[in-house]
Amino acid sequence: RAVGSTRAGEPACASLQFAGAQLRARSVDLERHDPNSAAAMAGGGMAVVAQLSCMEPASARDLRSPARKSPKESDGSGFNMPRPQSVEIASLSEAKTIEQSEILAERFIASKPLKAYAKVCSKGSEKADGEPRRRKRKDDVHPLRRLVLNKVPFFTWIRACDCRSVRSDIIAGITVGVMVIPQSMSYAAIAGLPYINGMYSACIPTLVYAFFGQSRQLAVGPVAMVSLLVEAGLRGQLSQEDCPEWYAMGGEASGRAQYQVCPEQYVNLACLTAAVVGIMQVVGSILRLGFLVSFLGHPVTSGFTSGAAIIIGLSQLKYMLGYEIPKSQFIHDTVGNIIKGLGGFNYMSFILGSIFLLYLVVNKKLSQRYKRLKMLGPMGPLVSCLVGILMMFAIPQLSNDFHVKHVGKIPSGIMPMSLGAFRTGDIAKVLPTSLSSFLIGYMESIAIGKNLASKHGYDIDAGQEMLALGLSNVVGSLFSCYPVTGSFSRSAVNNSTGAMTQLSGLVTAIVMFATLMFLTPLFFYLPKFVLAAVVLNSVIPLVALGEAMHLWRVKRNDFLLWVVAFLGTLFLGVLEGILVAVSLSLIIVIYESVRPQLTILWRIPGTTIYRNMKQESSGSFIPNIFICRIGSSLYFANAQYVKDMLLAYVTDVEDVNLTEYLVLEMTPVISMDSTACHVIHDIVSDFRSRGIEVGFAMIGNRVDKTMGKAKLKDFIGEQWLFPNVHEAVVHCLRHQYAKNQMIECGTEGATDELDVTNINVGFSNEVGFSNDMHGEDTTVFITLSHDVPMIMSEVTAIFKKSQLNIIRAQIEPLVDDGAKHIYYLRSIKSGTKLSETEITLVR
Repeated sequence: RAVGSTRAGEPACASLQFAGAQLRARSVDLERHDPNSAAAMAGGGMAVVAQLSCMEPASARDLRSPARKSPKESDGSGFNMPRPQSVEIASLSEAKTIEQSEILAERFIASKPLKAYAKVCSKGSEKADGEPRRRKRKDDVHPLRRLVLNKVPFFTWIRACDCRSVRSDIIAGITVGVMVIPQSMSYAAIAGLPYINGMYSACIPTLVYAFFGQSRQLAVGPVAMVSLLVEAGLRGQLSQEDCPEWYAMGGEASGRAQYQVCPEQYVNLACLTAAVVGIMQVVGSILRLGFLVSFLGHPVTSGFTSGAAIIIGLSQLKYMLGYEIPKSQFIHDTVGNIIKGLGGFNYMSFILGSIFLLYLVVNKKLSQRYKRLKMLGPMGPLVSCLVGILMMFAIPQLSNDFHVKHVGKIPSGIMPMSLGAFRTGDIAKVLPTSLSSFLIGYMESIAIGKNLASKHGYDIDAGQEMLALGLSNVVGSLFSCYPVTGSFSRSAVNNSTGAMTQLSGLVTAIVMFATLMFLTPLFFYLPKFVLAAVVLNSVIPLVALGEAMHLWRVKRNDFLLWVVAFLGTLFLGVLEGILVAVSLSLIIVIYESVRPQLTILWRIPGTTIYRNMKQESSGSFIPNIFICRIGSSLYFANAQYVKDMLLAYVTDVEDVNLTEYLVLEMTPVISMDSTACHVIHDIVSDFRSRGIEVGFAMIGNRVDKTMGKAKLKDFIGEQWLFPNVHEAVVHCLRHQYAKNQMIECGTEGATDELDVTNINVGFSNEVGFSNDMHGEDTTVFITLSHDVPMIMSEVTAIFKKSQLNIIRAQIEPLVDDGAKHIYYLRSIKSGTKLSETEITLVR
């Protein structure tokens, strides 16, 4: 009775001799054949022996492995003879299977903190019988020490350092340190802060992250996006008590920002923002709130980043054009101010700034294109600063006659403490800014960190990364720093220059500390147009118009989100743009959730396989049976929609195929609330009142428990719950036959209690085709209600005539002397699946 499968060869192959005039191919057993043995074939009560010397010795498992490519030989007829290889599907031992199940169950519980806490409170850390929930690995590490090693990775990576890694980390750390000096000054200006606060923010948080962060290549410090969020969020937040001079000048009407009039109070507010961001991140790591960044999907962040990059770039034009432009987060205001101030255009600043910007752009391109010049990229900003300083120092006329602006005095020494400047009454003012900085900053940082970790073959924990960023911001806020996160550009440089551990971050912090202590006087003559060129060079690649076109081709909803985030950021403001885009994202999510996909299934002829009618083009419907798959979990918001759509579908097709049975495939439904239970009850009641029975197939464990508790299973009836769709269809056909017999006999009674167990459902002669069942081949199903002698020879002759290769063939016996043939075909002309024309011809 064994059912074998083999790759079909030419029926007239000289080495395959059939004995007997009446061969009925019922079962082919190829499990134990070798070059000197024959395969036993049984059929029609006759034993027939065939010599299989034309095939390479292999087991049937070898012949059933189409995924492995192997050299092939042709017998001249177009049919390929394979040289297969074998691989076995093995089972894990019972003990390890049980242990793995327990481990996965624990992980499931651990992923739900509230459920895990409730379980610990109710049962403790051990099972009722006193045995541990699962066997722990042998580990002699003290729990406190393990906790310290997990939360402070410094003690782990410092022991793994060797001469090679230390040398690489020193080079990478110095390179990033050199790069971050002008960047931190530029980003501080974007945030409305003095240059020195940007340098502070590139030192202390970087040092803290090196102790607590898990990413070995991530460079933490000031970034353009968070700087823009800080400036946009803190604009106008100083009260009249904090900044009376600004209000005395007329407030916004004065054309000056609060940070220009009251810089010290503004710095205190920015440091408080960093503290609140850090606290949010620490609390978020404890409560595992990293999922919140999921609401900032890729289209939203890409659109926001593109819009913010344009706002940042426009804010730096005043240093390139040489005249004061009031800063605004609205693009129309900024463009209008640029046009109004054209009378103060300074051509010298513009020419020099354009030259430096061109140098930075070309320098970056060359470093990316040629490996030998890769160090030029990170060194570009420092070279620009040095050349600009020397030029301003050597040519005083640039400042005196051409009015080219430079940085001026920058204080040196240890960063001052800012703890005493915090006021709890100001927390409400900085809360929106802190929340947006927390989400954007963490999302950017974890994306960069995970990408670098995957490239180097190690893992990082999202919760620990959030904790590390939180501690970096909290500690940094005590030393006059504003919010920081991982930088894409500096992390890329850190990685490309060979950083191997977090030691590179320590080296960067040391470089910044040395700069703060001894080198700040050197930046006195640094031209502001150089810093503007550094910022412009950094933000130009962030304008992702190409990504918008890609989203247009892939999914229009995502393109809409990108456009809304982009235009919202430009015209509504930075925070408002994010809010609008996230709100639209939630609306789309809710819309998709309350309108789950309902998939109509039909059967592939000759099989018991039921597929999506949109996916499978060669299916057929079953008379009087409507099969539908519910595409998501059911809850109060979408249950009524499912009911309305089912009624609409059944009503639409009643003139073509009157529905007597509705089968609901429940595989995607993994949960169901009480409202959904009521709606399911209404669906069954409503359809039964219309003379339509409802069956449920493939109900999951959680849904089954919920339906049991709601007494739905008792109401529906156990006889209408099935393990798969085919059994549901078979039961419906039996029930229909019994019901019709009862009607013909004039018998009255309840149709839902009919005894259908003695009714057999057989197969008819059918031929089905599928181009979706297999990745490389077209699958042909032939079902025969009664097997026919030599039918395989006739079928393969048709395939040969149609210039088709038989890749694999399988024959299965059916009840009542039937047979099922399955063939995997490829076109000889194209070498791929059959076209619709070829399928029509073969059919």
